[in-house]
Amino acid sequence: MRLPSYSAVAVVGPLFAGVALNAVIRPHLAERLGGVMVRTGSGVRSSNRWWTFHDATQVEHPTLTWFLSCSDGAISMIIFGMMALLLLVGWIIGHFKARP
Repeated sequence: MRLPSYSAVAVVGPLFAGVALNAVIRPHLAERLGGVMVRTGSGVRSSNRWWTFHDATQVEHPTLTWFLSCSDGAISMIIFGMMALLLLVGWIIGHFKARP
């Protein structure tokens, strides 16, 4: 069995993580903390969501509420940036390994 290429892993890995975060993990965490979902846009592709929290929850869980207050679009852009960075690092390492 052949292992997947580095570039495939550099794209599929972060893409899977981003979909899991935005579709499953973040909504579950926000529900457990009592967050109120804010959604902008009318369609599936154009809608963007994030959660707001009571002040007491923000004081108790500052990092988690900050993470959940970021929009789905912002998380997606971070994921795309990670994919680009991983591909660039892979290219640089491959470039230096190919040198005599």
